[in-house]
Amino acid sequence: MPHHDPQSDSAQALRHLRDDAERKRLVAQSIETKTPEEVRQLAQGLQIHQIELEMQLEELQRAQVESESIRAQYVDLYDFAPIGYCTLTQAGEIRQLNLHLSNLLGHTRRELLGRSFALFVALPQRNEFSEFLEAAMQQEQRQSCEVEIRCSSGTSIFARLQGLAYTDANGERLCRLVVLDVTPQRTATEALKASELRFRTLFEQSADAVLLVENGYYIDCNNAAMRLLGATDKSQILGKTIQETSPEFQPNGQRSSTLVMEYMLRAQQQGSYRFEWLRNRLTGEALWMEIVVTPLVVEGSTVLHVLWRDITERKFNDQRLRASEERLRLALQGSAMGVWVWDLNTDELYWDQRAQEIIGHPFNANPVSFSRLMAAIHPEDLANASAVLLRARQNQQPFELEHRVVWPDGTIRFVTTSGQVLPVAPGEPLRLTGLIRDVTARYEREEELDYKNRLLEHIVNNTPVILGRLTPEGKYLELIGKGLRRMEIADNQLANQSIFDLFPNVSEEVKPLLAGQQVSFISRGPHNDEMLYFQNYGFFDEQKKQAILFAIDITASEQMKVQLHTEKEFTEQLLDSTVDMIAALNQEGHITAWNHTAEIQTGLSAEQVLGHPLREFQLSNNQTEFCASIDKALHGEPVTRLGWKDIIRTGAYYDVYLVPLLRDNANVGALLIMREATAREELLIETTRLKLRQQKEVLDAILTAQEDERRRIAEALHNGVGQLLYAIKLHLENTAELPRTNAGLALLDEAIRATRGISFELTPGVLEDFGLETALKELVKRIPKPPIRLHCDIPRNLPRTIQVALYRIVQELLNNIMKHAKAGEVFVYLEQVDQQLHLSVEDDGIGFEYQQTTPSKGIGLSSIRNRVELLNGHFTIQSRPGHGTIVTIQVPLA
Repeated sequence: MPHHDPQSDSAQALRHLRDDAERKRLVAQSIETKTPEEVRQLAQGLQIHQIELEMQLEELQRAQVESESIRAQYVDLYDFAPIGYCTLTQAGEIRQLNLHLSNLLGHTRRELLGRSFALFVALPQRNEFSEFLEAAMQQEQRQSCEVEIRCSSGTSIFARLQGLAYTDANGERLCRLVVLDVTPQRTATEALKASELRFRTLFEQSADAVLLVENGYYIDCNNAAMRLLGATDKSQILGKTIQETSPEFQPNGQRSSTLVMEYMLRAQQQGSYRFEWLRNRLTGEALWMEIVVTPLVVEGSTVLHVLWRDITERKFNDQRLRASEERLRLALQGSAMGVWVWDLNTDELYWDQRAQEIIGHPFNANPVSFSRLMAAIHPEDLANASAVLLRARQNQQPFELEHRVVWPDGTIRFVTTSGQVLPVAPGEPLRLTGLIRDVTARYEREEELDYKNRLLEHIVNNTPVILGRLTPEGKYLELIGKGLRRMEIADNQLANQSIFDLFPNVSEEVKPLLAGQQVSFISRGPHNDEMLYFQNYGFFDEQKKQAILFAIDITASEQMKVQLHTEKEFTEQLLDSTVDMIAALNQEGHITAWNHTAEIQTGLSAEQVLGHPLREFQLSNNQTEFCASIDKALHGEPVTRLGWKDIIRTGAYYDVYLVPLLRDNANVGALLIMREATAREELLIETTRLKLRQQKEVLDAILTAQEDERRRIAEALHNGVGQLLYAIKLHLENTAELPRTNAGLALLDEAIRATRGISFELTPGVLEDFGLETALKELVKRIPKPPIRLHCDIPRNLPRTIQVALYRIVQELLNNIMKHAKAGEVFVYLEQVDQQLHLSVEDDGIGFEYQQTTPSKGIGLSSIRNRVELLNGHFTIQSRPGHGTIVTIQVPLA
């Protein structure tokens, strides 16, 4: 919608009123010389202007009602605001105030008007108030202060005053004053001070060490904390952090600075946190403390309340006890033995936890029957174990045996048991004391070693490998393996021979091996017209003083590498010989192939781009769209783009193909193929331009023919039918004595006007004489209702074809609105933006259901659409029932 200036509209309306008044005066002076028809037209004009004046009066009355409503809202907001407002003179007298302030002071507004505001300020603060008012009157900035106000009831309140001076319409300097009741805040502040005093008393007199921490630094501490740290003054503690006098690492191995942050965070999350901490006194002595951290919120900031207790002695005792227990535990673990005692008199078995664990028995500190131990022995080993124990008991001799035990879950373990019968004291019954050790791991290692030996033997005998052992001088101690068969050598056939004599081509690689180093190298040599390749690995066994050399036949893989290299060279030659630019990408979008054509087209060599992401290189002016196409191909979606402009070079065209590369139905990359199509696209553009030129010529011919036919019909109506009707009217007026108000003459006049109107609509001469803008204005004037607002901003030298077409389009749209829309107002916009003419016709009528695919019943919209298509333009309609219609047309000028 266009923006209208109210002042210019009012001025224009006054000019119209003056012009109408002047016309009325002229009418009154020369009414006798006017014909009845002219008098009727003048009367009709006066009625129209009378209606316009009545409408303006209604608008003024509506504006007055709205202003009164807004003023009432302002008065309500001012009077019933929850804050006191008043206006003061330079002398401090109350000129105006709201209801809240009068209630606050305990007087009616009538009693307060004209009184000095300072009378309500407590006497000790009146000077402060006077300075505040004087500063507010002299400065343009807002001033504020807090004072005690005495109310009429005898009570006092604390108020925050904010004042801002201004000059009214009479030039008087006044001050707008805001009065905020801050009594609750003041009371809360005083209560907080009392609470702080109580806290300070408890803080200083506490027997425990108490400190306050803010932002990681000590901000206060009591005397107990100073005594605990050995400080003589608070300055030795305040301003420091807890980790400054702590070791870098705590005993649990964590860094002190990290652990402090973790504990502080836990305290804030849980509301309180207790932990133990090692630090140093100021004298350097180690100090163990139990610390309780409690977060407190003070004036919006978090302060940590820290309580310390000295636990150094208890901690050192715990450490000594744990160290003793750890030494005992390590001794038991190192021996891996369990102890058991068999009371031969009572047949009770006393055994420790380790002994019970070895046979899979849950720990029980009470003695059990010796049969419990015998029941755990494997059935196949039970007879031998019983016999050994019986001989040891009878002969009182030491014993040692190996056997298996079966755990309750069926697991079989291997153990060794040893012991002897010892007297407890002279005259006491004998006891058999023994040790038991789990040797399952040893048995498993032996079995694993045996399995690996068999596995190695199987590998050597069945795979193309060679295993050799050499002396430090390079002689073979052993040389075996299936890999020797390819060279027609039997196992150990070359034993006691020097490797330097047998394989002189590997002498340099073997020397470091014999010197004690690990080696890895590939050896090759011809055999029966075939080149053989071996991958060699070797190390030196310092314990046995011999070198171990292991070789794998890799002839097949090496031959495959040669074949692949040959195929790669052929592929590269094939890619370099094509006229298309080709690049291969891996799954991450990195370039793996870049042919010669790509180097020529982009100016980038293969060395510059290989291994780099394709997105790094600016190959398109629209790099975002280009990268999006690459991503689609890398995700398995092929992309084809023909005639892509501004790729590689500005103004160049390319056909771009992005093909996903698949392996086992999985996307492993993409192939980019680009073929230059600049010549083809330029030819297509030239062909299109020629077609457009031909279409324009045809359009000009069609529109010219249409306008010529309209002109011929208009001339026939004007010079033929119009003249005939006018002659009939003259004949009747001259031959028949008819009054001027005769109905027949009126019908003839109407027919003459209709004929002239149709003739004008068929060939508006003003279009040819003055251009499109003037013709549209004249067309709008001829439509009495609804009111039409026209906005034109177009060049004057438009092609005649476009002018005629747009004029006919606007004419047809206005006819449709008059016939069907029932609109109250119509807006017509026509302006040029860049090389486009934009036409918009909008009405507030009844609207209709419009769908682009629905064929129109009449010929009006079809005619408009055809005209727009002939101009190569764009035509849209937006309409809904009850919401009016907007028709938008864009026509290119070029």
